[in-house]
Amino acid sequence: MNTFFEIVAWIVIVYAMAYTSSKIFFTVVSIIQIKRYTKLYPHIATEEDLDRYASLNEHQLPTVSIIIPAYNEEPNIIDSVVSCLNQTYKYTEVIVACDGSTDGTLQTLIEHFHLFEIKDDFKHSTNLSHQPVQQYYRSSTYENLVVFYKENSGKADTVNAGISIASGEIVTILDADSLLERNALIHLVSIFERDTQTVGIGTPIGVVNDSIVGADGVVGSSFPKSFWAKIQVLEYLRSFLLGRMAMQKYNGLMIISGAFGVYQKWIVEAVGGYQRGSMAEDMDLDCKIWRFIGDNKLKFKLKYVPEVFSWSQVPDDFRSLLTQRDRWARGLTQTIWKNRNLFFNHRYKLLGYFSYPYYVLFEWLTPFLEIFGLLVLPFATFYGAIDPLFLLHVFLVYYIVGVILNITTIIVEASTGGHYKNSLVLRKLVVVALFEPFFYHWVNSFLYVYGNFRALITREHGWGKMRRKMFRHGQSEVVSERKAA
Repeated sequence: MNTFFEIVAWIVIVYAMAYTSSKIFFTVVSIIQIKRYTKLYPHIATEEDLDRYASLNEHQLPTVSIIIPAYNEEPNIIDSVVSCLNQTYKYTEVIVACDGSTDGTLQTLIEHFHLFEIKDDFKHSTNLSHQPVQQYYRSSTYENLVVFYKENSGKADTVNAGISIASGEIVTILDADSLLERNALIHLVSIFERDTQTVGIGTPIGVVNDSIVGADGVVGSSFPKSFWAKIQVLEYLRSFLLGRMAMQKYNGLMIISGAFGVYQKWIVEAVGGYQRGSMAEDMDLDCKIWRFIGDNKLKFKLKYVPEVFSWSQVPDDFRSLLTQRDRWARGLTQTIWKNRNLFFNHRYKLLGYFSYPYYVLFEWLTPFLEIFGLLVLPFATFYGAIDPLFLLHVFLVYYIVGVILNITTIIVEASTGGHYKNSLVLRKLVVVALFEPFFYHWVNSFLYVYGNFRALITREHGWGKMRRKMFRHGQSEVVSERKAA
């Protein structure tokens, strides 16, 4: 028995050391990447850039189509659409894809934007399949706004329907509980202009909970009131700034957030769009794009930039957090399994030999081994297989490294001119940084394990219920509950 526990305990400890080392390595790589990025793009959209874009005509600039899939998003749909209509980039169209909403989402859009029904005279993409659309509408006040209504069939199918009629060379998908910063599209179009090999761009997502929202999007970012939302501010900053920023260097940007992703339309059409039934449709699409690039031996790439261009609501109660992480866990497992032949596949070079194996071994597997370790290591200590003092030192190192990574994230956020500049907010973030590795990290790991075991038992594919709050113009209050297909 002692030998068994000793072997198992050392496997867990060695794995923890390898995982921690990889996080330190990618943190260093991320900092280097961010420094290089800020030298190349010190200020992507200066006043001169704005003037230059204003002077160019539609034949010199690409049109950007913004697709907003919406299911029961009545509380915030107007703010989300307005943030898109108010973009400083002139050549845009906004397509709201109403996915069988049972609340007042469609009626709210009709009344606010003075919509009138039109015929389907759009040029549809032949590469994208989706369920039929029942009604199309245009706005009498905004000529670049289109809304359509279809029976509920899930986000992937609905986004495909939107991209299918999009007239833009660039398409961006924005969640209906999200807001775009006013200069977002000018920034991103300029990146596509400067780097013609880029076919997709990801950016960090800001936490909008309890922030003040105005006509131009987020007017003043503030620290959320909810404990669970507070801790996710740091989680989002760390995973975006010190995770995805590094992985792009190794063709490892396996996911451009579904809350806000920007793509060349042709690449989305080439891979057949989003996969209906996927629980992680954003990661699934990006894997399809990487496969397409590898199979055709192309030089294109997905890119990540460190500026926050969009803001989204995060769960501010444990029930909603559980629902979200349950879905994320099932989606990650589904996508990992679906793309399992990427593992050490020479055809995909760096993606196959390094990036995909890393996601399997250190992103997907880690929560399982962490929870397993929490269960096994006390028994190993009890039976004398591991010295208790040594085990305490291991956990202490694990905690200290977690704190250092969190503090580094805060420093990087501040150094890049981030949105959390207020000294009081920064001090609160530091407090969260000290607490997160001790508590939330383990809760998060448990939720991922729970989600995967639940998927094995129930075989559910739904998105579950997510509580929605109105954006804060004054006092925010819960007004609806969203249940996605």
